[in-house]
Amino acid sequence: MKKLTNRRLVSYLMGHRHIEMISIDSSHIICTVSSRFKPDEVPELLAETGQPMPRMASEGGKNFIIFPRY
Repeated sequence: MKKLTNRRLVSYLMGHRHIEMISIDSSHIICTVSSRFKPDEVPELLAETGQPMPRMASEGGKNFIIFPRY
């Protein structure tokens, strides 16, 4: 699949069932994922977005997926 970039990536992420919030800055798209998001969903997410492995982070009990902007 073709790699989704910026607007198309954000549109896809907005419709994903386990993403609660999306923040965008000049170099990253940061998604806050719900507690129902399971690690086995990551390969599906990567295949559908065409993105390389994004960074994962956790802070204050919240989990984040950080995609680079293109």
